[in-house]
Parts: sequence; C-alpha cells; structure tokens
Amino acid sequence: MTPKQVFDDSFRMAELLMHVYRLLENEGLQTTGELVTSLRGVLRCQEDEQIQLVVNTIFLGCIRESANVPGIHLKPQSLQNLLRQAVVSACTAYETYLTTLLQTHIFTVIEVKQHQFFPEDKDVKEYFKGLSLTIGDSFRLLNDAERSVFLGQKIVSYVQSKNVGSVNGLATIGLLLSMANPWTELAAHLQRDSEQVKKMVGDALKRRNRIVHDSDRLPGSNEMEKQAIAFAWTQQAVDTIKHVCLGFDELVTARMTEYRAELAGGNQEN
Repeated sequence: MTPKQVFDDSFRMAELLMHVYRLLENEGLQTTGELVTSLRGVLRCQEDEQIQLVVNTIFLGCIRESANVPGIHLKPQSLQNLLRQAVVSACTAYETYLTTLLQTHIFTVIEVKQHQFFPEDKDVKEYFKGLSLTIGDSFRLLNDAERSVFLGQKIVSYVQSKNVGSVNGLATIGLLLSMANPWTELAAHLQRDSEQVKKMVGDALKRRNRIVHDSDRLPGSNEMEKQAIAFAWTQQAVDTIKHVCLGFDELVTARMTEYRAELAGGNQEN
C-alpha cells in the first residue's frame, strides 16, 4: 500500500463516525405519536413493545425493544463521544501516514543526497539526539552497498519508537524528505495561511491527547463533566487533517518522482 492508501484506510474510521453522528443526532427520541403508531403497523409490533424513533432532517430510524439500547445512550451528551472518537481516529491516521511516508521514501532521499541528506534544522537534531550507533553499525556504514538501507531503517525505527503526533512531527518528516520548509510549502499548496493550518492541526492533536488520557476533561479542573465538543469544530478538525495529509502527499510524491528520475539518469550514465 502507498502512504496515501494507508492514510485513506486509517482515516475512513473518522469519516464513518462523523456520518453515524449525523444520522443519530436528535432532539429527543420519539416513543409516542402518529409516526410511532404508523411504524408499529408496518413492523407488526406487539402493542406493549417499546419503540424508539430517531428523527432528524436526514434520517428516520426505529429502535426496537429487542435491540436493548437505552435511550440515554442516544442523548446529545452521549453522542458527542462519536465526535471525540472521530478526532482520535483522524489524529491516528495523521501519525500512521507520516511514519509510513518516511518509511517509503527515506531510502531514496539518502541515495540522492548522500552525506548531505540529514537536515541542519536544530529541532530535527534535538529530535534525534537519542539515536546512537554501535561500533558494528559504524562499520556497516562503510559498506556503500547497504549504507542507505541500513541508515534508513535505523531512522525509521527510531521515529516509530517516538512520537510524530504533533505539528513538529510533520515538519520533521518533511525536512528528512528534503523539503526546505514543510509547513510553508504545504500551506502555499493548499492556498491556506500556514499559522492557521498549524493551529487547527495542533488543537486537534491536543484534544486527542486529552480525550485519550483525561476522558476529555480539562487538566487541573475539579469538574467531572467532559468538555463539550461541537459537530462543526470536529468536522473542521477532521477535514483539516485530511487536507494536510493529502496535500503533503502530493508535494512529497512530486519530489520523489524527481529524485527517482535523477537516480535513473545517474545509473544510465554509469
């Protein structure tokens, strides 16, 4: 699978959760009335069977008693958990995509750039300060035949053991893949303001961490209630992550196409 296909596969869960939320959104389940009576006839229900209807502008759903779904599970506060999990799924797709992208293309970058492949950016150097090489590793780097593969695998393994679930994560991967200024280039490609895009992605990732680690409760708060989450904000966060990853993929793919053509040209000359 290509990095884009990996992203699409992971991101599909976020989109599904958003669709399910829209279908189940309601202002109160209907248990009586003309519509309930009509559906009883269609379904041939017993008179004493409880029926709950989910009714909104795009969906009409009937929950029969045998489903054993308490009405409280479909209240707005409960349905907001679908939105929270959509944020979690979108952010997971973001992380999975970045590590897959690096794993797919780092070897090409090392082959083209050789000893100049590693960025001079101070944040990238700080990120990799824990990466170490043994004496045996050093001797393997002397072997031209396996140098790029070995070094690439070392970098990928290190990144996979750390966290790329941040705004800086995309910048780090982009710099490793030979982009001069990843967020600036991406924002220009999307025709968006760089700071606004970074803030939206950063806010979504912070919210994901709060959902996973604190059940979406504000840190330091004595309140036991979860922080409210709106459909519009969630849709914006999920869509931004999607556009960021797809746009980033287009930029990296174009760069790697150039590099592979350069390598092919060099091989023909040799």
